[in-house]
Amino acid sequence: MKNYDPNRQLTANFQLGEFIESETARRLGIDNTPESWEVVVHLRQLCREVLQPLRDHVGHAIHINSGYRCEALNEAVHGVGNSQHLYGCAADIHIPDLDTGRKWYYWMVNHLDFDQLILEHNRRGGRWLHVSFRPDYHDNRHQCWFW
Repeated sequence: MKNYDPNRQLTANFQLGEFIESETARRLGIDNTPESWEVVVHLRQLCREVLQPLRDHVGHAIHINSGYRCEALNEAVHGVGNSQHLYGCAADIHIPDLDTGRKWYYWMVNHLDFDQLILEHNRRGGRWLHVSFRPDYHDNRHQCWFW
């Protein structure tokens, strides 16, 4: 197990722990510690380029539902095999309601560089924004889906 400080600041308002802590991992006894510092670097880029600007825009805290996922955690949550969460390049942001989700979604589409932006929901009424950012800025595809 690598020794990562969960209190490590990635940007002014985001700490590493927000992206590696997982209720599912705790419940299943999965060590969701990143395998390399590259994951931390990717998370920092995601925060700098996408999450911190959104946080600054909305003016209050943003809750991360899911950030980095090791392979075991990704399998446990039925993530796709090539999920950007595996590399620290994606996060799922809790949205309090659909109206807020739409506002954040459209602001991000019009103001930020990203790879994917997906407004998602589940059958239990949970809603979140999935956002990803590729480490090589030139590879960001600006793919948007609204479910």
